[in-house]
Amino acid sequence: MKKTYKSVFILVNLIIIFIIYLINSSLVINSFIDYSILFLTKLFPVSFIFYILAGLMMDYGIVNYFSMIFKNSSTYFYVLLLSIFSGFPSGSKYTKDLLDKKIIKKSDGEKIIQFSHFPNPMFVLGSVSVVLGKELSIIVLISIILSNFIIFLFMKKDNSSYIDNNDYNGDFSYLLSEEIKKSFNILLLIYGTSLFFYLLSAFIVKYITLPIPIFVFINGMFDLTKGVFSSSMIDNYLIRSYFILFFISFGGLSIHMQVKSILADTSISYKYFLIGRVLGTIISFIIFSLIIYCCDYFSFFTIT
Repeated sequence: MKKTYKSVFILVNLIIIFIIYLINSSLVINSFIDYSILFLTKLFPVSFIFYILAGLMMDYGIVNYFSMIFKNSSTYFYVLLLSIFSGFPSGSKYTKDLLDKKIIKKSDGEKIIQFSHFPNPMFVLGSVSVVLGKELSIIVLISIILSNFIIFLFMKKDNSSYIDNNDYNGDFSYLLSEEIKKSFNILLLIYGTSLFFYLLSAFIVKYITLPIPIFVFINGMFDLTKGVFSSSMIDNYLIRSYFILFFISFGGLSIHMQVKSILADTSISYKYFLIGRVLGTIISFIIFSLIIYCCDYFSFFTIT
């Protein structure tokens, strides 16, 4: 019965969206063009190359070299470091790749997805700094990185979990074509999911008048970029910072849907990612608050 109600709820909302599309197709088309330009100029060029290179490095045994340094934590460090530079949802993508190649076990994947959720540093230091300023943007980034590292440090590692898969004699042209296909499919999933929620937020803010905090929250939960820029409507920089920190650390509906879709072909449950996001958000809020308090105490900068 519960499943039936859920299906009916989704169907009704899809019908409403379809009707809105028919009566206001210009809004849909403009939103489609806006997001497509954003995706093609900002996300796709960086992520596509990064995913291909990461996949090829994995094919040719980079995790083996990590194991010489980090021992039983090699796969954890591999995903952790790559995710910091490539942004979400790459942590789930790399975890899936390791599982597909039988380099890690299910138990490892369940742990890794809890601490591999990072924003692209260029996005935080670029787009977010426009709204918050350089100092607060850096603190937001540091808070999120440290929160994931804390979860990583307290995560129990299994000494027998790493599987030394030494067969790396694949033909380069074949491996390259396979990594291109996989990277393109992942980015197509990210694009389609993000576009869908981008359109939903556009419909909501156009047809429903909301108080500013709720307006900002809905924008951020449906689309991260819109949430970041709409938060500029909040006058207080500290409150604005907490909104943005929440959007990035917890992740919007689009990010969660992407992760859930990526993990759908694996044995890893989405609930582990959700647990990681709840813990990570709480820890990042604590770290951010402590840093702000120290900065204010020592008069490093003034928040208005």
